[in-house]
Amino acid sequence: MMSFFEDIKEKHLKKRGQKLLSKNDFEKAYLLFQKAFLMNNSVENKFNLGISLLSLSEFSKAEKYLENIYDEYPENELNLLALAECNIMQRKWDKAVKFYQMNVKLFPDRKSYKQYLDIAEDVVAREKYVKAKELFKEATSELKKKNDKKALSILLQANEYFPEDAIILNNIATLYIMLKDFRKAYSYAMKAVSMEPNDQRFQNNLTIAKRKLKK
Repeated sequence: MMSFFEDIKEKHLKKRGQKLLSKNDFEKAYLLFQKAFLMNNSVENKFNLGISLLSLSEFSKAEKYLENIYDEYPENELNLLALAECNIMQRKWDKAVKFYQMNVKLFPDRKSYKQYLDIAEDVVAREKYVKAKELFKEATSELKKKNDKKALSILLQANEYFPEDAIILNNIATLYIMLKDFRKAYSYAMKAVSMEPNDQRFQNNLTIAKRKLKK
């Protein structure tokens, strides 16, 4: 059992890790989640490790943590989604379909789950999906090197492979804002918001682009 101070430290590590994860600083987030996990191997800490490894494209390592959670909580919605993503990115199509099918059955009101199941079952669509995600990872690497225009070019390719990805659309909008092309930023931000209207990040980009166009 952890002491009071250990409990405070663990919570602090998790909070910092979540902030870094939201900023796409996956390496640092992983290190903090790892420290938290060593203090307490809770389901939450396992999931945080799995998600950070998934974000780092360490799919087989992520899968081990997520499978461990699945063994104990087979109907956990977010964990099923993460497992499906791990498997589709490793081109383990049958397992990806299995986890998407479970989410569709457990949460029939979530239309996006059926859409992802259709992708996983379609031999052409699933390859395009994986290619888009791989390009997104490449673009993220270019952004870290401050190669904004190259990152944008790669993201536009990713969007061609998988136009339904709101995160890719939002990142394109972000880069157009940085490059001061606010008309294009507005267009891509609008598409992202139409797909995920409750995501504050997408709303923020739309607001910025709209404000800049009025000047």
